[in-house]
Amino acid sequence: MKAQLFVIALFVSTSAAAEPNRWTIDYASSRIAFTAEQAEAPFDGGFKTFEADVRFDPAQLAGSSADVQIDTASVATSDKERDGILRGTGWFESEQFPRARFTAKQFAKANDGYEARGELTIRSVTLPAIFRFTLKDEGGRLELHGQADLDRLAFQLGLGDWADPKWIGKTVHVTVTLIGSR
Repeated sequence: MKAQLFVIALFVSTSAAAEPNRWTIDYASSRIAFTAEQAEAPFDGGFKTFEADVRFDPAQLAGSSADVQIDTASVATSDKERDGILRGTGWFESEQFPRARFTAKQFAKANDGYEARGELTIRSVTLPAIFRFTLKDEGGRLELHGQADLDRLAFQLGLGDWADPKWIGKTVHVTVTLIGSR
């Protein structure tokens, strides 16, 4: 019996050690931004509010994970009318779907950094997503810079009159900067 308890305790402690520590995110210095096109003219925007549970360590790729939840009502561009439209029907529908969510449990080394392979949920649509990023670790200060290109139509964003890519471009380029520590 004691031997079984020892084996269980050893397994639990080994499993816990395989998961990297959770990052402490400096939200004031971090951002989630995007570039999209309206009538072939690029515009920039971002989300003022998000929460990230990041447990990434290049030495522990198999145990790494990320769970990022974005407050869709915090979308902000340089145009208040556009922001209202983005929060509304056919877009984020922020009242009914207050959060978008990216989760990843698969990480891989890439030529110029890393890839997080996971799922992105916007409204009720969940699709595979690959987020490419680089990481600097300078004396315990972590700086992650990443990007992904998303097909807004695949996520059913911009329905009805907005579905035509000549008015709103199909591809949205998302950039992320996370500053933190472990």
